[in-house]
Amino acid sequence: MKKLISSIFLIIFVSSSNILYAAESMVAQVNGMMCIKCQKMVTDALAKASPSAKVKVSWPEGVAVSAFEDKSNLNDEEFKKAILGTGFEVVKVTSVDKFIDDPGEAVSILSN
Repeated sequence: MKKLISSIFLIIFVSSSNILYAAESMVAQVNGMMCIKCQKMVTDALAKASPSAKVKVSWPEGVAVSAFEDKSNLNDEEFKKAILGTGFEVVKVTSVDKFIDDPGEAVSILSN
């Protein structure tokens, strides 16, 4: 009986671990942010452009991230325009198939 229960548990565990998680993050290198107020302006603009995204902006690192549990509702150009609308320069935009909520990780992705 223990062997049967163990086998069932193993099958359920393996099956559930094969579920695809379709996360996506959009990352931008942003120049010109000098303070927390700048950071808030970019954060608010990205949150307005994608209400379902988890937005992380860091002025010291010069990065902005919109992370989606599923696929983004924005393309790279729309993401860039949302930031440009705040008056800051967007140097680079990239998308990755993972959920990013750490500005340090965003910096390392941009440097690749």
